[in-house]
Amino acid sequence: MKRNGFTLVELLVVIAIIGVMVGLLLPAVQAAREAARRMQCSNNMKQLGLAVHNYADSFRRMPASSQGYGGCVGTPRNGEIKNANGLVALLPYIELQNLYDRFNHNQAYSINPGAPQRATGTVVGDPATNGNTALASTIVETFLCPSDNNPAVGRLAGIHYGPAPGFVGAATNYDFIVTAGTEFANCNSYASSSGPTKRMFGGDFNTRMADVIDGLSNTFMMGETTKFHVNGAAFAWSYRGWVMTGIDPHHSAVNGGINIWHQPWIDPTWQSPPFIPVRGRARSWWVPAGSLHPGGCHFVMGDASVQFVSQSIDMLTLGRLSAMGDGQVAALPN
Repeated sequence: MKRNGFTLVELLVVIAIIGVMVGLLLPAVQAAREAARRMQCSNNMKQLGLAVHNYADSFRRMPASSQGYGGCVGTPRNGEIKNANGLVALLPYIELQNLYDRFNHNQAYSINPGAPQRATGTVVGDPATNGNTALASTIVETFLCPSDNNPAVGRLAGIHYGPAPGFVGAATNYDFIVTAGTEFANCNSYASSSGPTKRMFGGDFNTRMADVIDGLSNTFMMGETTKFHVNGAAFAWSYRGWVMTGIDPHHSAVNGGINIWHQPWIDPTWQSPPFIPVRGRARSWWVPAGSLHPGGCHFVMGDASVQFVSQSIDMLTLGRLSAMGDGQVAALPN
C-alpha cells in the first residue's frame, strides 16, 4: 500500500521557508515593541510636563531643580544641605501624594560623607534615620523609560552616588534642564547668574513661566537620559548625589549632544586602554541627554509638549533650545 507524505527534502524546504518568514517578521515585531515603549516613554514625560505646570499654577513658581545641593562649592541657600531632587515636588501631581507624604521634607534627603560633600553648611537632620533614604529605593514607573533595559536599582550606591551609607537609590530617566557646570561648581549660583545660556531650572531657585522669554514651545524644560552613566552612575529621582545636577544637553560649544556614548575630553587617561562604547551607557560626561530609542531622545518643552529630537541636531540649535532667554528663538528641526 502506497503512503503519501513529505519527503525529507520537502520537510527541509518547509522548515527553511518558516525560518525565512520568522527572520522577516522578527524585526517588524521588535520595531512594533519599540514603538510602544517609545510611546509610553513620551506619555511619562507628558505627565511630568503637566505636573510642572500644575505645580506652577499652585505656587506661581516652578520647582527648583534641587534644594541644598551638597556637592557644589560654596554655601547653599540658608546654609542648609538637603540634597533634594526637585522631582519629589512633582509627586502629588502624578498621583503619588501618598509617597510624597512619607518624606520628611524639612530634613535632608541624602548625605554624601567625605569628599563628595564639598558645600559648607549644615546637613539638616539625618536622612538615614528620618526615613528619606529608605524611600530613595522606591521604583517610580513614571520616572522610567521602558526602552532603557538598564536596572533602576543597583548603580546608585556608595558614598558618591548612594543616598547614605548602607542604602541604595532608584534611578530616573528624566530630569530638569540645567547649566550643569555652574550648578556643580558653585552653590546657589542660579539666583545670581544671568546671560544667554541660563536654563529653565536651577538649584535653590524657583523660576516663573514668564521668565522663559524665548517662548515655552521653543525651550527645553526636561530631558531624557539613561540609567547608566559610565562617567558618574545615574540620576536618582529623590535626591542629589555626586555630579547629579540635572540634564545638560549642551555642556559647552564643543562638548555635548544627544546619544554620545564616548567623549574622551573628560579625562585623557580614560583612553588607555581604548574604550569600546556601549549604546545606552553614556561615558561622555555626567549630565548627558540620551536614550535607547534609535536616533535620538525625548524632551519636554516649556509648554508641556513632548518632542523627539534627533541625535544629529547641530550644536548651535541644541544650545538655543536649551537656553530660555538668549533672544535666539530656535525651532525644532523637522
